[in-house]
Amino acid sequence: MGKNIKLSITTILLSIFLLTNSNAELNNKVIISVGDEIITNYDLDKEINYLNVITVGQIKKSDDREFKEIAIDSLIKDKIKITALSNYNNIIIKDELLNNQMIKTSRNIGFRNFEDFTTFLKFQEYELDEFKKKILLELKWNQLVYQFYKNQIVIDKKKIDEKLKILIAEQKKNVEYLVYEIFIENSAIKELDEESEEELNENKVVEELPENKVVDEKNSGIIIEAENASYNNKKNSIVEEKSIEKEVEVETNDQIIEGKKKDQITIDDVIENIKEEGFENTAIKFSSSATAQQGGNLGWVSESKFSKVLVKSVNETKIGSITEPIPISGGILILKVGDKRVEETNMDLNKEMEKIIEIEKNKQLNNFSTNYFNQIKNNIKIKYFND
Repeated sequence: MGKNIKLSITTILLSIFLLTNSNAELNNKVIISVGDEIITNYDLDKEINYLNVITVGQIKKSDDREFKEIAIDSLIKDKIKITALSNYNNIIIKDELLNNQMIKTSRNIGFRNFEDFTTFLKFQEYELDEFKKKILLELKWNQLVYQFYKNQIVIDKKKIDEKLKILIAEQKKNVEYLVYEIFIENSAIKELDEESEEELNENKVVEELPENKVVDEKNSGIIIEAENASYNNKKNSIVEEKSIEKEVEVETNDQIIEGKKKDQITIDDVIENIKEEGFENTAIKFSSSATAQQGGNLGWVSESKFSKVLVKSVNETKIGSITEPIPISGGILILKVGDKRVEETNMDLNKEMEKIIEIEKNKQLNNFSTNYFNQIKNNIKIKYFND
């Protein structure tokens, strides 16, 4: 009985050993030879994982067969480059360059910092050392191509100058306006008659105002970002709340509403007051903005800070004139364009020229790299083994 048990255990262990070896052989089975280099099933699995990493899983959208073909093609290219580099042991890549390229690659993939990328690698069960080998191979290959072809790079100075001229012509210009504002709360505006209301609605250009623009809704108030000038439509309200002393008879709701209506104004009243007393005085008198005491002066505001609605209105307004009343959330806005200035952004022409030359060099080196790779590939025997 004891002998039978021992025999059964031995048989089971032997079966497990043979099965394990069989799986190992299957994983390490050679599927392709590239010259003296070989590609195994294990290599293919690693390459598939690598492609998942650098595409952040996007390549999985391909069907399995296409996915496998892409991975095999990538492995063959690597083996051809390894074969070429085997004859040049003098190519050394400094650790600093390698680390910088790894960080740059992780950013190109879409990661803000390298720590997040390494965490992603662990999640994908892909070793950082394997990723490093991939980057190192590309750096060595690029260095090899550069050594061979650096003297064949031709820089056409005339062509570079033309590109630089185009760049200078297209450089962004910073347009700024000296702007004054009057903001009238909805609660301070008299109800319009039907004809006036229809006319205002026809010209209404309200849109959802994005954040980080000149006009931004916050806590039911309006905030304008421009040289410390901001306004909140809860400040300096046109509607003056009359304090009621204890000994004074309390007014009825109708009386309070009627009193408020008397304090309300129409937009026509504001426009007329601007004509008679000037924009700044009208701002002091009627504006709900915190800039009211400064005559509505917002200072110089960059065009890029305006919302689309305000850019359109300001651009269509002559210097020294006022915009049409602009309905915005919470009330009506009127702007005065005091002045305009255009400042060209500073451009370091030497640095820009260096960038253009570097781009041209890389373009030529990429062409040399492709040609050199194809030459080597044509002289290497690639053999596929059946499953």
